[in-house]
Amino acid sequence: MESTSLTELLGPEAKQATGWLIALSIVMILTGILAIALPGISSVTFTLILGWLLLFNGVVRIVNSFRSKPVRGFWLSLIVGILYAISGVIVLFNPIEAVLTLTWLFGFMLIFEGIVTIISAFVNKTGRSLAWLLVLDGVITLILGILVLSQWPQSAIWLIGLYIGISILMSGLSLLVIAMSTRRAINQTSEA
Repeated sequence: MESTSLTELLGPEAKQATGWLIALSIVMILTGILAIALPGISSVTFTLILGWLLLFNGVVRIVNSFRSKPVRGFWLSLIVGILYAISGVIVLFNPIEAVLTLTWLFGFMLIFEGIVTIISAFVNKTGRSLAWLLVLDGVITLILGILVLSQWPQSAIWLIGLYIGISILMSGLSLLVIAMSTRRAINQTSEA
C-alpha cells in the first residue's frame, strides 16, 4: 500500500490556511500587547464592544420573540430582549460607569471564586495529595479579588484592559504555536 503524505491528504490549501493562521496569531499577539500597554483605552473599548453586543442580542431576541409568538414564553423572551437592549444602550451611553461597575463585579466574582475553590479543596475527596494546589489557587484568587476591590475605583482603569490584553496575547501565542507546528508537519511530510 502506498503511503500518502499530509500535503496530499489536505491539499495545498492546508499550507495556505496555516499562513492565514500565522498572520492572525501575529495580529492577536500585537493586539494583546497593545491592550496591555494601554489598559484604560482597552477597558473602555471592551466595554463599548460589550454594549454593542448586548444591544444587538436584545434586538435579535425582541425580533425573534415576535417571529415565534405562538410559542410559549413569548412575554419572557420579549422582556429578556428588552432588558438586553436597555443594558446595551446604558453601557454605550455610560462607558466609564460601565467599566467601574464591571470592575466592581469582577472583584466580587474573584472573591466568591476564591472562597468556593478553597472550600471545594477541603470538601472534595479526589486529588487529596494535590489539594494544597487547589487551596493555593483559591487563596491567590481571593487575594486578587480583595486587591481589586480595595483599589476600586482606581483598579477600573487598568483591570479589564489588562486581563483582556493578557487573554488575547495568550490566545495569539497558542494559535501561533499550533499553526507553526502544523506548518512544520506539512513541510516534513511533503519532503518525505
